[in-house]
Amino acid sequence: MTERADAVLQILAGGRTFKERVMIVVAHPDDETVGMGAQLCRLGDALLLQVTDGAPRDGRDAAARGFASTADYALARRAELHAALEAGRAEGVRTEIVGVPDQEACLNLETVTEHIARRLRQEAPDAIFVQPYEGGHPDHDAVAFVVRAAARLIASDGRSPPAIIEMTAYHADGPRLATGTFLPAERPVTTIELSCAHRLRKRRMIDCFTSQRDLLAGFATEVERFREAPEYDFLEPPHPGELHYERLGWGITGEIWRRHVRAALEALGLR
Repeated sequence: MTERADAVLQILAGGRTFKERVMIVVAHPDDETVGMGAQLCRLGDALLLQVTDGAPRDGRDAAARGFASTADYALARRAELHAALEAGRAEGVRTEIVGVPDQEACLNLETVTEHIARRLRQEAPDAIFVQPYEGGHPDHDAVAFVVRAAARLIASDGRSPPAIIEMTAYHADGPRLATGTFLPAERPVTTIELSCAHRLRKRRMIDCFTSQRDLLAGFATEVERFREAPEYDFLEPPHPGELHYERLGWGITGEIWRRHVRAALEALGLR
């Protein structure tokens, strides 16, 4: 683990406030709460970037949750996010919605990477928190890619890129869905056990996402886990066998996702 990542995680694990600037990049409203909700109140200066609006363009999710349009659904998800941050006392967290449609982040890898790189130049954060590349959701994997690609663009400018620290999400574990753990990698994992008060606060944050209640019911609140991001090869599958999102009938496979990555690497000059 690099010294910078270790310093950030030691402060959070010690229950102290991290006062330096950080960025958090996640795919959807609620991902930051599931992954690191109990830590958000400990960040003194953070920019939270939501890559998608949380509303798939086909409208099926919006209709299933009683919304008249995808725009109404996206607006509701944004309101839920702000309610969760308020419930979590995350006063030091600013928010920005990039606004890519849910499930379509891999179609916008080049533009999102360039956006993240611009924000990295402007913010100059010490660390950036992100989701892992695990095949759980194509948007999660896209976020893992764009952050790493943006850091490479920053490095090509002669700048020192931030430490990239991962929070947990979910992935396939055989036929079941694993939540709150990482796929194996040669990186130490920092496990932060949450006190009763912090568990209660995180549960209140999760409960703010009323449109996602059924999806979030299976996420526990006892611990939060972090590690420095591995050096992924995004042109290879994250694990053998079927990916979780390939089971969901969205018409996207790992092979299709990696085809978009290959094109983005070419366009960004990162091959």
